[in-house]
Amino acid sequence: MATTQIITSLIKLFLMIIPGYALGKSNVMNEEQSKGLSTIIVNVTWPCLIVISLQRDFSRELCINMGILAVGMVGAVIIAFFLARVLCKGMKLDKAKTYLITFMLLFGNTGFMGIPVCTVLYGGEGTFYAALIDAVQDVFIFTVGILLIERSTGNHIGLSIKHFLTPGVASIVIGLGLFVGRITLPEIIAVPMDTVGSATSPLAMIVVGYQLGRLSFKDLISDKRLYVMSAVRLLIMPLVFLAAVLIIFPEMNLLCKVLIVEMATPVAACTTIYAQQYGGDVGFATKGVMLSTVLSIVTLSAFAVIVEII
Repeated sequence: MATTQIITSLIKLFLMIIPGYALGKSNVMNEEQSKGLSTIIVNVTWPCLIVISLQRDFSRELCINMGILAVGMVGAVIIAFFLARVLCKGMKLDKAKTYLITFMLLFGNTGFMGIPVCTVLYGGEGTFYAALIDAVQDVFIFTVGILLIERSTGNHIGLSIKHFLTPGVASIVIGLGLFVGRITLPEIIAVPMDTVGSATSPLAMIVVGYQLGRLSFKDLISDKRLYVMSAVRLLIMPLVFLAAVLIIFPEMNLLCKVLIVEMATPVAACTTIYAQQYGGDVGFATKGVMLSTVLSIVTLSAFAVIVEII
């Protein structure tokens, strides 16, 4: 894909933030409505997008690539963990913020940001790989992630099977089951699901825009520690992962491109949700998500271009 096409596609995607930003600044949309929109995305449009994205012809190559993606995500989590340890020690953070920043570095916005971006840039196959990456990350979020949030809040949060019983996880299981079973959904079901799933990108960007609109510019730029975290999340981590990919793989194929783009996504939006749910530092979490999201408009575009010209 030509560089101009990549930049144009990303600009189109990020422009979808503007309506949400305007709604937040003008108070036309309130927090309850924003949460309602997020609920629709998480429980309806996103699961539909995942199931449809996994509707692909079964092949040995795709199965091998699925394994590569899983190994790649495990490697990414390990790399992020060690970078977080170095960063937090260097900034001398207290335990609460140490665990929260570790969560931010480990988990990118591979769902709301990564899947839409890969869909825009690489089409259906890009969505397929991005959805698999997000699925692997979800497993880590429901285990390692919850333990990190537990440490940051001082509360005891026990792991249970209910953490895995979500529409998102169900859609992954269903989608993979259909893929492995070589079952194609009938058109009367596939077309409506595809239409609903295609709403994920604009709705997710509107929610991100709303969150930006509710945050004052001063609050967003005041914490220097979050600039350092964002630099590690958006620049250092993708560069380290890019170097590893170039060493392991002889050429930059679509699988590698999706991996790099997903590694360059900003802090996962669920950071704020978990912090709020379990009594953590919601303000710090929100600023981390928002600042990294704003900065990713530049950095994510840069990495999307880099993987094309290497």
